[in-house]
Parts: sequence; C-alpha cells; structure tokens
Amino acid sequence: MNYPMKYTICGFNQQKLFEYSLDINDAQILRWLIDFAATGKMRKLIENNTVYYLVNYEAIICAFPIMGITSTKAIANRFEKYVKCGLLQKTVRKGGTFSGTATLFAITALVGEMIYEEKSGQNSSKEAENKADSVKSDKNQTSCRKTENAPVSKSDKNQTSYRDKNQTSCRTGTELPVALKNSSLNSSAINSSSRQPAQQTGISAQTAEEELALKKILNYYVDSHGFSEDFIPHLHKKLTEFEILPESYQEFIDFAYTECNKKVKDKSRLMSYIYNSVCDNYFITQFLQNRRVQENKKIEREKQMIICPVCRKKHHFSETCSCGLKDYKNKLEIEFFKKVYQLPDDLKKSLENELDKLSAECGFNFTPENITRMKTQKESIYNKYVKVPHEDYIKIFG
Repeated sequence: MNYPMKYTICGFNQQKLFEYSLDINDAQILRWLIDFAATGKMRKLIENNTVYYLVNYEAIICAFPIMGITSTKAIANRFEKYVKCGLLQKTVRKGGTFSGTATLFAITALVGEMIYEEKSGQNSSKEAENKADSVKSDKNQTSCRKTENAPVSKSDKNQTSYRDKNQTSCRTGTELPVALKNSSLNSSAINSSSRQPAQQTGISAQTAEEELALKKILNYYVDSHGFSEDFIPHLHKKLTEFEILPESYQEFIDFAYTECNKKVKDKSRLMSYIYNSVCDNYFITQFLQNRRVQENKKIEREKQMIICPVCRKKHHFSETCSCGLKDYKNKLEIEFFKKVYQLPDDLKKSLENELDKLSAECGFNFTPENITRMKTQKESIYNKYVKVPHEDYIKIFG
C-alpha cells in the first residue's frame, strides 16, 4: 500500500528539501535561523540592501543536542552547503564592530520559496481518495476567498478570524515560520482599513516592480498575506513621497520591524502594529532622522580612521588593525613588520606557532636569565623567516 509523503518538514516543502539534498537536520537548522532572525535579536549587517546575520555555530549545537552534532566544523560545513545551494549568501568581516573574524549569512528568496510555495497540482494517476482530498482542499480555498472578500460586520470584529482558523487549509498544507505564527493578526485590525482599494490599472511597470520588491522584503520579516490589498501600494506611495528610494527599502523595513518589536509587548499584536504604523508620516520621519544620525556617526568614525603603516588598510584609531599588528612609528619597525605581513600564509602561521610555543615555555618566569634566553630564542625564530641585522633587531625589540 502506498502511503502519502508528509508535505512539510519544519515548515519546509519536503520535496524541495530532497531537491537540495537536505536532510531533517538541515531543515531544523534553517528553521532555527529563520525563527531567530525574526526575533530581531541577531546581530546583523546590511550591505547592498541585503541583511546578513551573524551565526553562532555553538548556539546551534546547544539548541539541538538530539542531532548528535558536537563539532562547530560540522555545522560550518552544513552552512557552506546552503551557500552552494543558493539558499544563503555569505560574507566575512574582520575587525570593526565584530571581534576577530565574523562569518555572516543572508537568507535568499529560495528559502522563502521552500516555505511559501503551494503544493503542486495533483497527479492524474493518484488514487480516488487523494483526488477527493484535492477537491476538498479546493473547496476550502474557495470558501476562504469568499469569506475574505465579504464585508466585516461589528459582530465579526470580536470573533477569531476565519483566515486564522483555516490557515492550514487555505495555504494547502504550507506551514508558516514560528515567528510568523506568533504574530497572527486579528481580522478586524486588517479589514478595518479606511483606505480605498488601490487602483492597479494604469500603474507603470517600474512602480509594479518596486511594489513587488517591497512586498518580498516585507515578507522576510512578517507574513503580509493578511494585509489589505492596498497596503503595499499605499506604503510605496508614502516612501516615494519622502524620497526613500528602492535601494533603501530593506533598511526601512528592518528599522520598522525593530522599532515595532520594541514597542509591542504582546507579540501577537506585532503584525497589526506594523500594519497601522509604517505608513504614518511621523514613523517615516523617525526613520529618516535615525538614518541621518547613523550617517553622521559614520562620517565621524571615518574622520577617526587611520592607515596601518604595515598593511596600508584603514581602521579606527581605537582598534587593532585587521592584519593583527599594532601601529608602528619607527621606520625600522614598519619595514620589519611589513616583511612579516608579506610572508605566505603557511610561513606566517608557522612563525606564530613558534612564538606562541616560546611564550608558553617561558610562562610568567620573568627572571633576568629567562628574559635574556627568551629574547635570544625569539630573535633566532624571527631570523628563520625574516632576515634582519642583529643591531636593527635590538633597536626594534630592545
């Protein structure tokens, strides 16, 4: 007897998981990333209108001991697989606001397709029982559409939304992310809009494209399917009036979600609060003011940037350069550490290991004899990799 395959795993289309060669552990990890990102608590970086999230591999291991994965390297390999599949984008940052080397990932539209893509058409060779189920699902969808298009009476405002009750049947088995389930809207908050339906006829191709881009960005944060049809056109119009360009939509929505998340204690009202706030003139003005403050901070920080005399890269005067070497004023020091910096990576690593080993051997024994021995051995180690006259070495290290 043929049993049907479960349509979703952790909210993802199981067939899609197969196509990307992902297993149930991958589904759990991707679900963790989406849900955590939706809380607004992950450290993030916005670059070229793309939001990158800082992922802590150790946190994933602690969150899912049932997976039996104990190595951060194993988690890192899985994330590399997601990048190769096109599900995530990767960027690496050194220094700046991140300590050491930070690896960040952006969630691509392919992940959204795995979550929201509706079940494909029924196979004609399926048994009669499956066909009956398909017909029943179609009826449920038709019923949902009729209810959504019907006017909302006062008595309906105090009742649970039909959309919420039948969400699973309306979406033909597709599960929403946990963060979105926790933000389900009261139907009266959605349908009580005083705005007139948007006139879709006659809009330019550019406007339609910008509205679609805005909707996609918004759907990364909340499920906007419950919003009224005129919401996206109205929001697009407001942003255009304030001269907020499409390349800034990601920044605006990220600001909106973060601010609303701070102000709403009852997270079940989050989507309703976003719906009623983001088109407000005062709210958009707040965004522009905040952006000016951030730009001024960036300009001020840029003024405080200095150029490393060793690697010639810029870094803030209060921070160590990404090359890992401090700033040197003495010409001999600069020339010496330039040579160290220009060593091939394998030789540079070997040099660091030998110096670390020497420090471990000497420990905290700072007797004159031990200090002299350490200086002699340190000079010997450096001379393996960078040749320097003894008198110059003494001037550099004392």
